[in-house]
Amino acid sequence: MTAPRRWILAIVAAATTMAGCSNSPEAASPETAPPASVPASSSTPTTRPSATATSAFCLDLTTFQVGVIAYSAEVGAAIEGEPLDFKELRRKAVLIAGMGERMQASAPPDVAKHFRTVLKAIDTSASHLKSGAKTRDVVDPVYGEHNRPAFDAVNNYDCGAASQGQA
Repeated sequence: MTAPRRWILAIVAAATTMAGCSNSPEAASPETAPPASVPASSSTPTTRPSATATSAFCLDLTTFQVGVIAYSAEVGAAIEGEPLDFKELRRKAVLIAGMGERMQASAPPDVAKHFRTVLKAIDTSASHLKSGAKTRDVVDPVYGEHNRPAFDAVNNYDCGAASQGQA
């Protein structure tokens, strides 16, 4: 797979992800729109984070999903024998880790474990980005059977659907 083809796949995947994750207030119907008189929040912290449209997790979720898809697409090229751009993959892994760290505290309980698994898998994959590394060591954390359900859960998570179920 050539580099332009990888980017096209990453862009298509990102666009597909973003199209399914729109929960802008303008798109909300009158039945699902939050009432204007609801207080912002209580002063006591809750023990269970919720997937509200304003939580740090939900505000950054689409960007995080796009980053994970882009990283996965580049790593996946190694399956077809393409050389890996270690520097670029490390850069993406650092960005994903930084964003994930900020999001982790507000991850909803139904996806939090999967979210941590994805962060760890990308960290593990990136730690093998060095000269002489085996391709399998870079690819398996992202595409291996053990972590695939977590990637699917995070990539398909929809904060809008989760918050509607809590009402």
